[in-house]
Amino acid sequence: MLIAITRHTGALEDAALCEKYNHKAKVVAPIKPVKNMEVIGSFVKAANDGEFDAIFFPNAFVAEKLGPCIKPELASKVRIIANGPQTAKVLHNIGLAAEMLPFFYSKDLVLYLDRWIRGKRIGIPRAGNTYPKLADDIKHAGGIPVEYRCYDVEKTDEVMDLTGVGAILFTSPMAFKLAKLPKMENIIQMAIGEVTANEMMYGGDAPAVIGDGSIEGTLKALNAYLVTESH
Repeated sequence: MLIAITRHTGALEDAALCEKYNHKAKVVAPIKPVKNMEVIGSFVKAANDGEFDAIFFPNAFVAEKLGPCIKPELASKVRIIANGPQTAKVLHNIGLAAEMLPFFYSKDLVLYLDRWIRGKRIGIPRAGNTYPKLADDIKHAGGIPVEYRCYDVEKTDEVMDLTGVGAILFTSPMAFKLAKLPKMENIIQMAIGEVTANEMMYGGDAPAVIGDGSIEGTLKALNAYLVTESH
């Protein structure tokens, strides 16, 4: 099955994962990042000056764009935390040793850090505003969030070409919210995780498949769904 996947980065990984589960990937871009150079500069300087006890990369996009600006030796002094395996892979490939948040959701960062978070400064470079409650969660746990809106997200205003597509995977709430979609007849709509699924349901399009927050987990859920539907 040809699957349209909304992504900024990771096209090669997506293609390989889809082939692993007997599908093919088609990357579509309903949204685009818009960089804020002043904010990016402030984050990079603060990080390299050692102002944080931990830096949390919430997705592969910010890891790919900002990771190379961070001094590799910083990882021996500061906890570098990646949200999921793809983000961790990006950081490792550029020489930044990173812990991996195993749950794929930004909202689980506080749970992962547990009591260690108390009194710690957590630097968070953002692209868009996925899970805006993260800063409040960190504060309530006794930590000190320092957020940087390094990239905003804008719609591309292009109607997505879904010719031949059997399913579409929305990888973020904004990718669904800002997408200009053609008619979706006979196309399986999928959400990468709970947060995106909630946005889709709020918009009147309940996803048939909901993943665990990862591309691979969603593909596994899709195959299970297809088996169920075939009986």
